[in-house]
Amino acid sequence: MKAANTVPRNLPALLAALHEEERDAAVTVEGTPGGVIHLRRGGVVAVDTPGAPSAESTLLKSGRVEDSAWAAACAAVGSGGGTLSEEVSRRGLLSQEEFEVSCTAALFDGAFALALGAAAEWEVREPSRLLVAARAFPPHLVTSETTRRLAVVNELWGSATDLARTRVRRTKAPAARLLPRHAAVLEAANGRRTPRDIAFALGRGTYAVMLDLAHLRSLGLVGQDAPPPPPGRPSTAPRVPDARTESPEPAAPAPLPQRSPGTHQPPRSATA
Repeated sequence: MKAANTVPRNLPALLAALHEEERDAAVTVEGTPGGVIHLRRGGVVAVDTPGAPSAESTLLKSGRVEDSAWAAACAAVGSGGGTLSEEVSRRGLLSQEEFEVSCTAALFDGAFALALGAAAEWEVREPSRLLVAARAFPPHLVTSETTRRLAVVNELWGSATDLARTRVRRTKAPAARLLPRHAAVLEAANGRRTPRDIAFALGRGTYAVMLDLAHLRSLGLVGQDAPPPPPGRPSTAPRVPDARTESPEPAAPAPLPQRSPGTHQPPRSATA
């Protein structure tokens, strides 16, 4: 495919250009939380970020797969080739369908978490070898789903970015009869954890935890202190403004992040 001749104006535009070129690449996004977007033939196959649990993290922390069994499967793939999906299926740990669902959920959750932070700049590097990856998704589908999720949390909470930085605490209100997942989130809301912290503690997705926190707040079971100010400039990921708050005074536009050429290897994927 013909390479793009201009520097993309933002991260979605960059991913669209790489998709058109059918590139294999690892796009490192600096910032908070930052992360790595992995592409195969231009499609997004994984998003690694400290802002959301990986597929490996959710499978192990939830107890769906034992640590030792997972490590053995990864070692077998590393020494003998093949794919992790095939290996975990052969060992009876997960069906290939279950593996793909877990990886796909982690991909979209990672993209959502990445959009909550402040992206300072990005860098296109050589692709990294992945053990844990979903099937490829066109970037525009990942972008549209991320935008939808931001809109949902904005509607339920008021601001998805504020919720991401908030340490949520349970109130003294007596708990009603709750579903097990809601009860687990409520127990984990100790006033020291953000939604991301709760997600890692429970082996669940950050987006799913945010939805459960919004439900618990509607019941008067959780509250929050004022979130800390956001670090740096807003993310370049697509945003849906909070319709329930007044628009602030316009600020001077911040410069868009620029792509810099990669000269070193990408950081090791959390799921690799």
